[in-house]
Amino acid sequence: MPNNNISSKDRVKMALNYVEPDRVPIDLGGTVTSIHIEAYKELTKYLGIEEKYFSLIEYVGRTACISDKILERFNVDTRYVYPSPPIPAEISLPPAGRLIAEYTDVWGIKRRFVGYYYDIVPDGSPLLNANNTDDVEAFKWPRAEDLGFNLEYMISQAESLASTDYAIGFSYYIYGPFAFCMRLRGFQKFLADLILRPEIAESIMNHVTNIMIDVIEKYIKPIGKYLDFIFFGDDLGLQLAPMISPELFRRFIKPKYRRYVEAFKNASRAKIILHSDGAISPLIDDLIEAGIEGINPVQVSAKGMDSKQLKERFGKKLIFWGGIDTQSVLPFGTPEDVRNEVRMRIKHLAPGGGYILASVHNIQPGVPPENIVAMFNEAVNFGYKFYSHKNSE
Repeated sequence: MPNNNISSKDRVKMALNYVEPDRVPIDLGGTVTSIHIEAYKELTKYLGIEEKYFSLIEYVGRTACISDKILERFNVDTRYVYPSPPIPAEISLPPAGRLIAEYTDVWGIKRRFVGYYYDIVPDGSPLLNANNTDDVEAFKWPRAEDLGFNLEYMISQAESLASTDYAIGFSYYIYGPFAFCMRLRGFQKFLADLILRPEIAESIMNHVTNIMIDVIEKYIKPIGKYLDFIFFGDDLGLQLAPMISPELFRRFIKPKYRRYVEAFKNASRAKIILHSDGAISPLIDDLIEAGIEGINPVQVSAKGMDSKQLKERFGKKLIFWGGIDTQSVLPFGTPEDVRNEVRMRIKHLAPGGGYILASVHNIQPGVPPENIVAMFNEAVNFGYKFYSHKNSE
């Protein structure tokens, strides 16, 4: 049964510290644990909830800004500080008055609207033709101040949320030193650089790392005392394996993760959650050694990411955030399939705390709204039953 003495903040913090709360905490609303704007519109229509306008918190993936009505309807325990105000869903890049077909961001990456998202165009990586480290050094690197972080707005949000009973997080706006460098250099070239031209890869990664650590110092540290968890993103996995070997990870990426962790810990006491899709189990021991405290989204359909085995292997060493399958169950299953999925992941990941329930990445267009409702309803219902049953044993 619900324990009215446990707030959402307490519930999340208990789970983050490997203590079993009254029910499994629920997350919805970050840039990687949220919902695409088209799926969100269908959901609000299905629920009969009218919203005055729809907005985005992230325009590359067209991630919806979720209203308090929806968050409260689904008993969501988390709230997020965003780096800048949401933008109207009808546009993708202010100050355009329409959905633009193509644009270049502050890093020089060119993207084109394809279907539901903005993808990098074939020649859209600005360092694609760099031949040596001199070319990398000559690139017009942005400063932390150029990246669109609005500190006054961030502080205002954090102070406002501090007066609520919700757990407060900062989402995936801090880029890791691997995946974002592939966008800057081109996926094939960057991966080849790690073997053939390591000095180029190292130079690019060092620049990104230095910029991001500057962002942490200037924009995360001023709100750090309010935060319970922080995401940073660095996709490392494919469906069947990591993108690089553990040996390359240890050589190039792990030392930089340690720098990120040190910067985060200097800025906040929040738990550090790495967002990485895919089959990353061969890297998890190294992630833990580097100071990573949790992983998202726990892509359970990827090789080696079985939720029961992950919990057995890493127990109280790692927080698991996500786990509800978005590749097959949510889009193609029935509501009962979804309820079974939720119950299974809770049974696997929730014992002993350390689990925050969310979808595996953002809920995508085409997911039936009745499946979304089934997911969150069952998360509450079974989330209570699971811990109350254990505590009564």
